[in-house]
Amino acid sequence: MNILLYDFLNSYIQYDLVHYLEKMGHKCNNVAYRQQVDKYNDDAFTGRMEKDLSEGSYDLVLTTNFWPVVSKVCKKHDLKYVSWFFDSPPNLPTAECMEYECNSIFFFARADYEEYKALGLENVHYLPLAVNVDRLDAVRTDYCKYESEISFVGKLYESMLPSLMAHMNEYQKGYIDGVVKVQMQIYGGYILDDVITEEFAEGVRKRYRELSEKAIQVTKKELSWAVASYVTHLERMTLLSILSKRHQMKLYTYELSDEEKNMLPSIQFMGPVNYLEEMPQVFRASKINLCPVLKANKSGIPLRALDIMGCGGFLLSSYQPELAEYFLDGQECVMYTSLEDAIAKADFYLKNDDMRREIAAAGTAKIRQYFRYDDRIQVLLGEGKPWE
Repeated sequence: MNILLYDFLNSYIQYDLVHYLEKMGHKCNNVAYRQQVDKYNDDAFTGRMEKDLSEGSYDLVLTTNFWPVVSKVCKKHDLKYVSWFFDSPPNLPTAECMEYECNSIFFFARADYEEYKALGLENVHYLPLAVNVDRLDAVRTDYCKYESEISFVGKLYESMLPSLMAHMNEYQKGYIDGVVKVQMQIYGGYILDDVITEEFAEGVRKRYRELSEKAIQVTKKELSWAVASYVTHLERMTLLSILSKRHQMKLYTYELSDEEKNMLPSIQFMGPVNYLEEMPQVFRASKINLCPVLKANKSGIPLRALDIMGCGGFLLSSYQPELAEYFLDGQECVMYTSLEDAIAKADFYLKNDDMRREIAAAGTAKIRQYFRYDDRIQVLLGEGKPWE
């Protein structure tokens, strides 16, 4: 097949996706489009895509995540469009354009797939992410540079929630505080869509309008995301603070605020690492790789968790339904169901090297068998058996 790919976000999976497509005999034109894109209507991108299509003959267009602006052009040209989400939840305010017959839309998180399937969409599918183990095996690890007892690679997440709450009334503030406390205690369950109701969101909007006619009008979805990202921030900061006081702990992320630095005085801040070359070395050289999953990801196995196990690293993750479905807890990875549980398990596995190494090896073996790009690409291209 001749395949036209667009990479809008410097997608983590783009390199491996193209590598395996070409390895399987497909011809790829991979376009790195780095300009800001309006997902629904963008004349500049549309013009670029029209030009690309006029200069070549393609059997399909492929992107990571679904882009309505791409779908519109594909619909016009009666060209198949395949998209594979590696983000959860999908960063789309509506399901506009998803119903087009040209689309085949794949979600790595089953909960997202079921949500969009319930809207009546017949062209949505479930497909967990994959790992390029061959690439990871080829990365040489500088243990002197990256060795650590515990490492965490990822964002701490900034949230608009404190700013949003500053203008709420006392009842609304108290309600959100209660929601945050409950969601903090729940692992494997997501309550925000149920308790952040449209009625509550409208009450917040009404409160804002009373204060100013020009006030922002936050949607239910935006409010739920603000709470989810805030809970994720609290969990990650708490874990990092406690664990760094008990063990050697390295944090690989972008710049920290002064407040965050003050809250993490014992942590070794290492700055960011690139995905292809440096991140695998961190995972392999760390005794424990921490993976507190974003709360808004209701079920799916995040790419970070798969990459850790694919590198031969030991994964300590918050409980996630699909992780528990595909991997044996305590045998192929380790999951925690509370902050106290995470701390206790980190303490335990740092004292039990052989057990930790056996679990890491078993996790890698499962990745090699069931999370292969070859298999996923066959499904994406309609040549393999659908998962659902």
